[in-house]
Amino acid sequence: MFFRPRSALSTVGVAFVLLLALAPGADDEGELVNPEGNSSLPEARAFEGFPIYSAGAETQGLPLEAVQRIDRTSPARYTEFRFLYGSCRAAGDRGCGLPLTILLWPACYRYERRYSIPAREQVSVRGVPGRISGESRRLELYPAEATIVINGPGLGSRAELLAVARALRGVNTRLPASAPLPARPGHAGRTIRCR
Repeated sequence: MFFRPRSALSTVGVAFVLLLALAPGADDEGELVNPEGNSSLPEARAFEGFPIYSAGAETQGLPLEAVQRIDRTSPARYTEFRFLYGSCRAAGDRGCGLPLTILLWPACYRYERRYSIPAREQVSVRGVPGRISGESRRLELYPAEATIVINGPGLGSRAELLAVARALRGVNTRLPASAPLPARPGHAGRTIRCR
């Protein structure tokens, strides 16, 4: 995700725009950008569409700054949740990327058989298949009913990315950080349709 200071944003006619709050004052490193979500942990806990996971209030030294919910209608109706960790510094209107974002989709929208995953990127984490890209610090996990994408460009290593995956716990489902993620039933290459 790429964030810009509020002054660099144009008016967008989209219902769910992530607003940014700037810390007072700027220094030579740029303006501090703290994300603001349009949702909350209580709303995520009450959500019944699919299991939601987060890494808690803090992970790898990064605090949970905001929760965002996006209700989509295309290609099918579905909801996406985002947990935004840390802040970043934006120089001018060029924007910046947060150090850690955890995105969640229903399994019908994004699932492992929909993409060709090279053998070198295939992993198993907490008992479920996944895809890891070390260069971009990105990990996708495919538990039952959901797809979890951890984008960690601000993390220092692949080990830190995997530590975030180990810290995942249920938000609207009972799952402690130490437990295996629920296994997704096999679908033998069939397309999973959103209902």
